[in-house]
Amino acid sequence: MISSIKMKTTIKQKITLLFFVLTSIVVTAQTVKIGENSYGSISDAITAANENDVTLITGVHTESITLSKSIILKGTDPSTDIIQAAATAINDGAGNRVINISRAEDTDVLTITIENLGIRNGNADSNTNGGGINVDKVTGLLTLKNLIIENNYSDKNGGGLSFAGSNVDVVECTIKNNESALDGGGIIATPNNGAGIDSVVNIQQSLVDGNNGRNGGGIYINGNNGFGNDYIIDVDLENSTVSNNNATSASGGAGGGAIWCKVATWTTNAGGNGTSGNINLKLIHTTVYNNTHAALVKSGLRFTGTSGFTTNFSAYNSIIVSAEDVASKVINFTNANVTNMVNCILGGLEAAATANSIIDDATKNNLKGKTATQAGLTGTLTDEGGNTQVLAITDGSNSDDFCTASAGISLPTIDQRGANREGNPDAGAFAFGGTLSLNNV
Repeated sequence: MISSIKMKTTIKQKITLLFFVLTSIVVTAQTVKIGENSYGSISDAITAANENDVTLITGVHTESITLSKSIILKGTDPSTDIIQAAATAINDGAGNRVINISRAEDTDVLTITIENLGIRNGNADSNTNGGGINVDKVTGLLTLKNLIIENNYSDKNGGGLSFAGSNVDVVECTIKNNESALDGGGIIATPNNGAGIDSVVNIQQSLVDGNNGRNGGGIYINGNNGFGNDYIIDVDLENSTVSNNNATSASGGAGGGAIWCKVATWTTNAGGNGTSGNINLKLIHTTVYNNTHAALVKSGLRFTGTSGFTTNFSAYNSIIVSAEDVASKVINFTNANVTNMVNCILGGLEAAATANSIIDDATKNNLKGKTATQAGLTGTLTDEGGNTQVLAITDGSNSDDFCTASAGISLPTIDQRGANREGNPDAGAFAFGGTLSLNNV
Protein backbone atom coordinates (compact mmCIF):
# COMPACT_ATOMS: atom_id res chain seq x y z
CA MET A 1 0.00 0.00 0.00
CA ILE A 2 2.82 2.39 0.92
CA SER A 3 4.59 1.57 -2.34
CA SER A 4 1.40 2.24 -4.32
CA ILE A 5 0.88 5.60 -2.61
CA LYS A 6 4.49 6.59 -3.29
CA MET A 7 4.14 5.62 -6.94
CA LYS A 8 0.94 7.69 -7.34
CA THR A 9 2.60 10.60 -5.62
CA THR A 10 5.60 10.34 -7.92
CA ILE A 11 3.35 10.27 -11.03
CA LYS A 12 1.41 13.27 -9.72
CA GLN A 13 4.64 15.15 -9.09
CA LYS A 14 5.83 14.38 -12.63
CA ILE A 15 2.53 15.54 -14.13
CA THR A 16 2.67 18.72 -12.05
CA LEU A 17 6.27 19.30 -13.10
CA LEU A 18 5.35 18.73 -16.74
CA PHE A 19 2.47 21.21 -16.42
CA PHE A 20 4.79 23.87 -15.04
CA VAL A 21 7.36 23.17 -17.76
CA LEU A 22 4.72 23.48 -20.51
CA THR A 23 3.29 26.60 -18.90
CA SER A 24 6.77 28.07 -18.74
CA ILE A 25 7.31 27.30 -22.43
CA VAL A 26 4.06 29.02 -23.42
CA VAL A 27 4.82 32.08 -21.34
CA THR A 28 8.40 32.52 -22.51
CA ALA A 29 7.46 31.86 -26.14
CA GLN A 30 5.63 35.21 -26.36
CA THR A 31 7.94 38.09 -25.58
CA VAL A 32 8.63 41.69 -26.52
CA LYS A 33 12.06 43.08 -25.69
CA ILE A 34 14.19 46.15 -26.26
CA GLY A 35 17.68 45.16 -25.23
CA GLU A 36 17.34 43.42 -21.88
CA ASN A 37 14.04 45.09 -21.04
CA SER A 38 10.80 43.13 -21.45
CA TYR A 39 7.34 44.61 -22.07
CA GLY A 40 3.80 43.36 -21.67
CA SER A 41 2.77 44.31 -25.19
CA ILE A 42 4.21 45.59 -28.44
CA SER A 43 2.42 48.90 -27.87
CA ASP A 44 4.13 49.27 -24.47
CA ALA A 45 7.51 48.62 -26.06
CA ILE A 46 6.88 51.18 -28.81
CA THR A 47 5.91 53.80 -26.24
CA ALA A 48 9.11 53.15 -24.29
CA ALA A 49 11.36 52.95 -27.35
CA ASN A 50 13.84 55.63 -28.28
CA GLU A 51 14.40 56.59 -31.90
CA ASN A 52 15.88 53.69 -33.92
CA ASP A 53 15.55 51.16 -31.09
CA VAL A 54 15.19 47.52 -32.11
CA THR A 55 12.08 45.85 -30.69
CA LEU A 56 12.38 42.05 -30.74
CA ILE A 57 9.08 40.17 -31.02
CA THR A 58 8.54 36.44 -30.53
CA GLY A 59 5.32 34.44 -30.50
CA VAL A 60 1.80 35.46 -31.47
CA HIS A 61 0.53 38.85 -30.30
CA THR A 62 -3.10 39.90 -30.69
CA GLU A 63 -3.18 43.68 -30.76
CA SER A 64 -3.42 46.65 -33.12
CA ILE A 65 -0.44 48.98 -32.97
CA THR A 66 0.44 52.49 -34.10
CA LEU A 67 3.91 53.70 -35.14
CA SER A 68 4.85 57.37 -35.32
CA LYS A 69 8.58 57.23 -34.61
CA SER A 70 11.64 55.77 -36.31
CA ILE A 71 11.94 52.22 -35.00
CA ILE A 72 12.71 48.63 -35.96
CA LEU A 73 10.19 45.85 -35.28
CA LYS A 74 11.83 42.49 -35.72
CA GLY A 75 10.90 38.84 -35.39
CA THR A 76 12.88 35.76 -36.35
CA ASP A 77 10.35 33.76 -38.41
CA PRO A 78 7.15 35.19 -39.97
CA SER A 79 5.38 31.84 -39.66
CA THR A 80 5.70 31.83 -35.87
CA ASP A 81 6.31 35.46 -34.83
CA ILE A 82 3.02 37.13 -35.66
CA ILE A 83 1.09 40.33 -35.01
CA GLN A 84 -2.64 39.83 -35.53
CA ALA A 85 -5.59 42.15 -35.03
CA ALA A 86 -7.78 39.22 -34.00
CA ALA A 87 -7.44 35.51 -33.33
CA THR A 88 -9.42 34.68 -36.48
CA ALA A 89 -10.02 36.42 -39.79
CA ILE A 90 -13.43 38.15 -40.02
CA ASN A 91 -14.17 40.26 -43.08
CA ASP A 92 -16.94 42.60 -41.96
CA GLY A 93 -15.16 45.92 -41.40
CA ALA A 94 -16.06 45.93 -37.73
CA GLY A 95 -12.58 45.38 -36.33
CA ASN A 96 -9.13 46.99 -36.52
CA ARG A 97 -6.20 46.97 -38.88
CA VAL A 98 -2.98 45.41 -37.60
CA ILE A 99 -0.50 48.30 -37.95
CA ASN A 100 -1.00 52.01 -38.61
CA ILE A 101 2.07 54.08 -39.52
CA SER A 102 1.93 57.87 -39.77
CA ARG A 103 4.07 60.76 -38.68
CA ALA A 104 3.05 62.71 -35.57
CA GLU A 105 4.14 66.07 -37.05
CA ASP A 106 4.30 67.16 -40.67
CA THR A 107 8.00 67.88 -40.25
CA ASP A 108 8.81 64.33 -39.05
CA VAL A 109 10.93 62.19 -41.37
CA LEU A 110 10.51 58.57 -40.33
CA THR A 111 12.79 55.63 -41.05
CA ILE A 112 11.04 52.40 -40.04
CA THR A 113 11.85 48.73 -40.59
CA ILE A 114 9.47 45.81 -39.99
CA GLU A 115 10.92 42.38 -40.69
CA ASN A 116 10.53 38.64 -40.14
CA LEU A 117 6.93 38.88 -38.93
CA GLY A 118 3.48 37.63 -39.86
CA ILE A 119 0.79 40.33 -40.23
CA ARG A 120 -2.71 38.86 -40.27
CA ASN A 121 -6.42 39.09 -39.51
CA GLY A 122 -6.77 42.84 -39.90
CA ASN A 123 -10.38 43.98 -40.35
CA ALA A 124 -10.42 47.71 -41.16
CA ASP A 125 -13.64 49.71 -41.40
CA SER A 126 -14.99 51.74 -44.33
CA ASN A 127 -13.22 54.91 -43.18
CA THR A 128 -9.71 53.50 -43.39
CA ASN A 129 -7.48 51.88 -46.01
CA GLY A 130 -5.09 49.06 -45.29
CA GLY A 131 -6.38 46.06 -43.38
CA GLY A 132 -2.90 44.74 -42.64
CA ILE A 133 -0.64 47.81 -42.67
CA ASN A 134 -1.63 51.40 -43.42
CA VAL A 135 1.17 53.86 -44.23
CA ASP A 136 0.60 57.61 -44.52
CA LYS A 137 3.26 60.21 -45.41
CA VAL A 138 6.40 58.28 -44.45
CA THR A 139 8.76 60.57 -46.33
CA GLY A 140 11.96 58.92 -45.10
CA LEU A 141 11.79 55.19 -45.81
CA LEU A 142 9.64 52.29 -44.67
CA THR A 143 11.25 48.88 -45.22
CA LEU A 144 9.02 45.80 -45.05
CA LYS A 145 11.21 42.70 -45.23
CA ASN A 146 10.36 38.99 -45.05
CA LEU A 147 6.77 39.53 -43.93
CA ILE A 148 3.81 37.23 -44.51
CA ILE A 149 0.84 39.58 -44.89
CA GLU A 150 -2.25 37.37 -45.12
CA ASN A 151 -5.97 37.13 -44.43
CA ASN A 152 -6.43 40.86 -43.92
CA TYR A 153 -9.50 42.84 -44.97
CA SER A 154 -10.41 46.46 -45.56
CA ASP A 155 -13.97 47.66 -45.96
CA LYS A 156 -12.39 50.37 -48.12
CA ASN A 157 -9.14 49.96 -50.17
CA GLY A 158 -5.96 47.95 -49.73
CA GLY A 159 -6.83 44.68 -48.06
CA GLY A 160 -3.23 43.86 -47.21
CA LEU A 161 -1.27 47.10 -47.56
CA SER A 162 -2.01 50.79 -48.12
CA PHE A 163 0.72 53.31 -49.03
CA ALA A 164 -0.13 57.03 -49.31
CA GLY A 165 2.49 59.67 -50.08
CA SER A 166 5.30 57.41 -48.84
CA ASN A 167 8.61 55.84 -49.80
CA VAL A 168 8.42 52.09 -49.27
CA ASP A 169 10.65 49.08 -49.97
CA VAL A 170 8.80 45.75 -49.94
CA VAL A 171 11.45 43.01 -49.93
CA GLU A 172 10.97 39.23 -49.79
CA CYS A 173 7.38 39.61 -48.64
CA THR A 174 4.36 37.40 -49.26
CA ILE A 175 1.08 39.31 -49.68
CA LYS A 176 -1.61 36.66 -50.02
CA ASN A 177 -5.29 35.98 -49.48
CA ASN A 178 -6.17 39.57 -48.58
CA GLU A 179 -9.41 41.27 -49.60
CA SER A 180 -10.86 44.75 -49.99
CA ALA A 181 -14.50 45.75 -50.38
CA LEU A 182 -13.34 48.44 -52.81
CA ASP A 183 -10.05 48.44 -54.71
CA GLY A 184 -6.59 46.96 -54.29
CA GLY A 185 -7.15 43.55 -52.76
CA GLY A 186 -3.46 43.10 -51.96
CA ILE A 187 -2.03 46.63 -52.16
CA ILE A 188 -3.14 50.20 -52.81
CA ALA A 189 -0.46 52.82 -53.53
CA THR A 190 -1.16 56.50 -54.09
CA PRO A 191 0.57 59.89 -53.84
CA ASN A 192 -0.56 62.45 -51.29
CA ASN A 193 -0.05 66.20 -51.67
CA GLY A 194 0.26 66.50 -47.91
CA ALA A 195 3.48 64.48 -47.95
CA GLY A 196 5.18 67.03 -50.20
CA ILE A 197 7.23 64.42 -52.09
CA ASP A 198 7.08 62.15 -55.10
CA SER A 199 6.33 58.64 -53.82
CA VAL A 200 8.38 55.54 -54.63
CA VAL A 201 7.24 51.97 -53.97
CA ASN A 202 9.79 49.24 -54.72
CA ILE A 203 8.55 45.65 -54.59
CA GLN A 204 11.43 43.18 -54.79
CA GLN A 205 11.67 39.37 -54.49
CA SER A 206 8.07 39.27 -53.34
CA LEU A 207 4.87 37.32 -54.03
CA VAL A 208 1.43 38.94 -54.48
CA ASP A 209 -0.96 36.01 -54.74
CA GLY A 210 -4.61 35.10 -54.29
CA ASN A 211 -5.89 38.55 -53.34
CA ASN A 212 -9.38 39.88 -54.16
CA GLY A 213 -10.55 43.46 -54.69
CA ARG A 214 -13.29 45.16 -56.66
CA ASN A 215 -10.71 46.49 -59.14
CA GLY A 216 -6.98 45.93 -58.95
CA GLY A 217 -7.19 42.46 -57.45
CA GLY A 218 -3.48 42.32 -56.73
CA ILE A 219 -2.35 45.96 -56.82
CA TYR A 220 -4.18 49.28 -57.29
CA ILE A 221 -2.09 52.35 -58.15
CA ASN A 222 -4.27 55.44 -57.79
CA GLY A 223 -3.03 58.76 -59.18
CA ASN A 224 -5.42 60.29 -56.64
CA ASN A 225 -6.83 63.04 -58.85
CA GLY A 226 -7.78 66.06 -56.73
CA PHE A 227 -5.79 64.91 -53.69
CA GLY A 228 -2.36 63.85 -54.82
CA ASN A 229 -1.82 64.80 -58.43
CA ASP A 230 0.80 67.45 -57.67
CA TYR A 231 3.19 64.53 -57.23
CA ILE A 232 4.35 61.45 -59.11
CA ILE A 233 4.20 57.88 -57.87
CA ASP A 234 6.75 55.36 -59.14
CA VAL A 235 5.98 51.67 -58.61
CA ASP A 236 8.72 49.20 -59.56
CA LEU A 237 8.33 45.43 -59.38
CA GLU A 238 11.56 43.46 -59.59
CA ASN A 239 12.09 39.70 -59.23
CA SER A 240 8.49 39.39 -58.07
CA THR A 241 5.42 37.29 -58.89
CA VAL A 242 1.85 38.59 -59.23
CA SER A 243 -0.42 35.57 -59.56
CA ASN A 244 -3.94 34.23 -59.07
CA ASN A 245 -5.43 37.59 -58.05
CA ASN A 246 -9.00 38.49 -58.95
CA ALA A 247 -10.83 41.75 -59.62
CA THR A 248 -14.36 41.06 -58.41
CA SER A 249 -16.26 43.86 -60.19
CA ALA A 250 -18.75 43.00 -62.93
CA SER A 251 -17.64 43.09 -66.56
CA GLY A 252 -18.39 46.83 -66.73
CA GLY A 253 -15.92 47.57 -63.92
CA ALA A 254 -12.38 48.85 -64.38
CA GLY A 255 -10.95 45.37 -63.78
CA GLY A 256 -7.24 44.75 -63.55
CA GLY A 257 -7.02 41.33 -61.95
CA ALA A 258 -3.27 41.79 -61.57
CA ILE A 259 -2.71 45.58 -61.48
CA TRP A 260 -4.98 48.56 -62.06
CA CYS A 261 -3.46 52.00 -62.68
CA LYS A 262 -5.82 54.98 -62.48
CA VAL A 263 -3.78 57.92 -63.68
CA ALA A 264 -4.26 61.61 -62.87
CA THR A 265 -2.62 64.65 -64.44
CA TRP A 266 0.78 65.76 -63.23
CA THR A 267 -0.06 69.40 -62.71
CA THR A 268 2.02 72.20 -64.17
CA ASN A 269 2.38 73.92 -60.81
CA ALA A 270 4.28 70.85 -59.59
CA GLY A 271 6.66 70.76 -62.55
CA GLY A 272 4.52 68.67 -64.89
CA ASN A 273 3.83 69.61 -68.48
CA GLY A 274 0.06 69.39 -68.17
CA THR A 275 -0.15 66.38 -70.48
CA SER A 276 1.72 63.54 -68.75
CA GLY A 277 0.12 61.27 -66.18
CA ASN A 278 1.59 60.95 -62.69
CA ILE A 279 2.07 57.14 -62.55
CA ASN A 280 5.20 55.31 -63.66
CA LEU A 281 4.98 51.50 -63.55
CA LYS A 282 8.02 49.35 -64.28
CA LEU A 283 8.37 45.54 -64.28
CA ILE A 284 11.83 43.94 -64.19
CA HIS A 285 12.20 40.14 -64.13
CA THR A 286 8.59 39.90 -62.99
CA THR A 287 6.18 37.02 -63.53
CA VAL A 288 2.48 37.90 -63.93
CA TYR A 289 0.27 34.81 -64.16
CA ASN A 290 -3.39 33.75 -64.08
CA ASN A 291 -5.03 36.94 -62.84
CA THR A 292 -8.73 37.29 -63.60
CA HIS A 293 -11.75 39.54 -64.10
CA ALA A 294 -15.26 38.99 -65.46
CA ALA A 295 -14.28 40.88 -68.65
CA LEU A 296 -11.48 38.94 -70.32
CA VAL A 297 -10.06 42.12 -71.86
CA LYS A 298 -9.47 43.51 -68.35
CA SER A 299 -7.99 40.45 -66.66
CA GLY A 300 -4.36 41.43 -66.26
CA LEU A 301 -2.82 44.91 -66.30
CA ARG A 302 -5.40 47.66 -66.78
CA PHE A 303 -4.84 51.40 -67.28
CA THR A 304 -7.56 54.05 -66.86
CA GLY A 305 -7.89 57.61 -65.54
CA THR A 306 -8.21 61.19 -66.62
CA SER A 307 -9.02 61.38 -70.32
CA GLY A 308 -5.99 62.24 -72.43
CA PHE A 309 -3.45 61.29 -69.76
CA THR A 310 -1.53 58.03 -69.63
CA THR A 311 0.40 55.80 -67.27
CA ASN A 312 4.03 55.41 -68.30
CA PHE A 313 4.64 51.66 -68.47
CA SER A 314 7.78 49.65 -69.14
CA ALA A 315 8.72 45.97 -68.79
CA TYR A 316 12.02 44.11 -69.02
CA ASN A 317 12.87 40.39 -68.93
CA SER A 318 9.36 39.54 -67.73
CA ILE A 319 6.67 36.90 -68.29
CA ILE A 320 3.11 38.26 -68.47
CA VAL A 321 0.61 35.52 -69.33
CA SER A 322 -2.79 34.11 -68.40
CA ALA A 323 -3.17 30.45 -67.50
CA GLU A 324 -3.75 28.98 -70.98
CA ASP A 325 -6.26 31.22 -72.76
CA VAL A 326 -4.87 34.06 -74.89
CA ALA A 327 -8.42 35.48 -75.03
CA SER A 328 -7.85 36.48 -71.40
CA LYS A 329 -5.86 39.66 -71.99
CA VAL A 330 -2.81 40.10 -69.81
CA ILE A 331 -2.27 43.76 -70.76
CA ASN A 332 -4.91 46.24 -71.90
CA PHE A 333 -2.91 49.12 -73.36
CA THR A 334 -5.78 51.61 -73.41
CA ASN A 335 -4.53 54.71 -71.57
CA ALA A 336 -0.96 53.38 -71.36
CA ASN A 337 2.19 54.96 -72.75
CA VAL A 338 4.66 52.12 -73.34
CA THR A 339 8.09 53.66 -72.89
CA ASN A 340 10.00 50.39 -73.42
CA MET A 341 9.58 46.62 -73.50
CA VAL A 342 12.53 44.24 -73.86
CA ASN A 343 12.89 40.45 -73.54
CA CYS A 344 9.27 39.89 -72.51
CA ILE A 345 7.03 36.87 -73.12
CA LEU A 346 3.43 38.02 -73.36
CA GLY A 347 -0.02 36.44 -73.54
CA GLY A 348 -3.06 37.96 -75.21
CA LEU A 349 -3.00 41.74 -75.62
CA GLU A 350 -5.79 44.32 -75.92
CA ALA A 351 -5.55 47.70 -77.68
CA ALA A 352 -1.90 47.02 -78.50
CA ALA A 353 -1.73 49.10 -81.69
CA THR A 354 0.11 51.97 -79.99
CA ALA A 355 2.54 49.56 -78.33
CA ASN A 356 3.26 47.22 -81.24
CA SER A 357 6.00 49.37 -82.70
CA ILE A 358 8.00 48.64 -79.55
CA ILE A 359 6.81 45.10 -78.89
CA ASP A 360 7.44 43.97 -82.48
CA ASP A 361 10.86 45.59 -82.78
CA ALA A 362 13.10 42.58 -83.45
CA THR A 363 16.00 44.16 -81.58
CA LYS A 364 13.91 44.13 -78.39
CA ASN A 365 13.30 40.35 -78.48
CA ASN A 366 9.67 40.09 -77.32
CA LEU A 367 7.20 37.24 -77.90
CA LYS A 368 3.44 37.77 -77.78
CA GLY A 369 0.34 35.58 -77.90
CA LYS A 370 1.87 32.89 -75.67
CA THR A 371 0.24 30.70 -73.03
CA ALA A 372 1.75 29.87 -69.67
CA THR A 373 2.81 26.44 -70.93
CA GLN A 374 4.46 27.96 -73.98
CA ALA A 375 6.29 30.37 -71.70
CA GLY A 376 7.50 27.42 -69.64
CA LEU A 377 5.67 28.13 -66.40
CA THR A 378 4.76 25.10 -64.31
CA GLY A 379 1.67 26.95 -63.02
CA THR A 380 2.18 25.84 -59.41
CA LEU A 381 3.73 27.91 -56.65
CA THR A 382 6.52 25.98 -54.96
CA ASP A 383 9.26 26.45 -52.38
CA GLU A 384 12.58 26.54 -54.19
CA GLY A 385 14.65 28.22 -51.49
CA GLY A 386 14.41 31.84 -50.45
CA ASN A 387 11.65 33.42 -48.40
CA THR A 388 8.82 33.41 -50.96
CA GLN A 389 7.22 30.79 -53.16
CA VAL A 390 7.89 31.03 -56.89
CA LEU A 391 6.46 29.97 -60.23
CA ALA A 392 9.30 27.89 -61.61
CA ILE A 393 10.04 27.50 -65.33
CA THR A 394 10.93 24.28 -67.12
CA ASP A 395 14.30 23.40 -68.56
CA GLY A 396 14.61 24.24 -72.26
CA SER A 397 11.37 26.25 -72.38
CA ASN A 398 10.97 29.60 -74.14
CA SER A 399 11.81 31.42 -70.92
CA ASP A 400 15.05 29.52 -70.37
CA ASP A 401 18.04 31.73 -71.41
CA PHE A 402 15.54 33.95 -73.23
CA CYS A 403 16.90 37.42 -72.44
CA THR A 404 19.43 37.99 -75.20
CA ALA A 405 18.72 41.64 -76.06
CA SER A 406 20.35 44.47 -74.16
CA ALA A 407 17.80 45.91 -71.75
CA GLY A 408 19.60 49.22 -71.48
CA ILE A 409 19.03 49.37 -67.71
CA SER A 410 20.68 47.91 -64.64
CA LEU A 411 19.37 44.37 -64.04
CA PRO A 412 19.43 42.26 -60.88
CA THR A 413 22.07 39.52 -60.72
CA ILE A 414 19.83 37.33 -58.55
CA ASP A 415 16.29 35.96 -58.91
CA GLN A 416 13.24 36.01 -56.62
CA ARG A 417 14.82 33.44 -54.32
CA GLY A 418 18.16 35.19 -54.18
CA ALA A 419 19.73 32.62 -56.52
CA ASN A 420 22.45 33.84 -58.87
CA ARG A 421 21.47 34.40 -62.51
CA GLU A 422 23.98 32.94 -64.94
CA GLY A 423 24.65 33.35 -68.67
CA ASN A 424 21.76 34.75 -70.68
CA PRO A 425 19.13 35.50 -68.02
CA ASP A 426 15.87 33.55 -67.94
CA ALA A 427 12.68 35.57 -68.37
CA GLY A 428 10.55 36.12 -65.29
CA ALA A 429 11.24 36.09 -61.57
CA PHE A 430 12.68 32.56 -61.35
CA ALA A 431 16.08 31.52 -62.76
CA PHE A 432 16.22 27.85 -63.72
CA GLY A 433 19.41 26.30 -62.41
CA GLY A 434 20.31 29.41 -60.44
CA THR A 435 22.59 28.70 -57.50
CA LEU A 436 21.58 29.80 -54.03
CA SER A 437 24.10 31.34 -51.69
CA LEU A 438 24.72 29.58 -48.37
CA ASN A 439 22.69 32.27 -46.60
CA ASN A 440 19.62 31.60 -48.76
CA VAL A 441 19.96 27.84 -48.44
